[in-house]
Amino acid sequence: MPIGNSGALHTIAYVLLSVLCAYGAGRVHQWYMHSMDRDKAFRDGYNHGYHALFRLAARRGRAAGDRHGYDERRSMR
Repeated sequence: MPIGNSGALHTIAYVLLSVLCAYGAGRVHQWYMHSMDRDKAFRDGYNHGYHALFRLAARRGRAAGDRHGYDERRSMR
């Protein structure tokens, strides 16, 4: 029986090829999902930084402890 006509050898080759294709597809999927997660984390971090900086700029020079309207200049009079 020649090796090229062996049904068992063909079956093993097809199974091996299927396993390798499935592994490759899984790795591509994993890479894609990782890049999407990284992109989302970047956007969330950028959003947080932007809002934190905007809040800091919106305070317009008020002191950090001046959240309740306390003004030291008025209490000294």
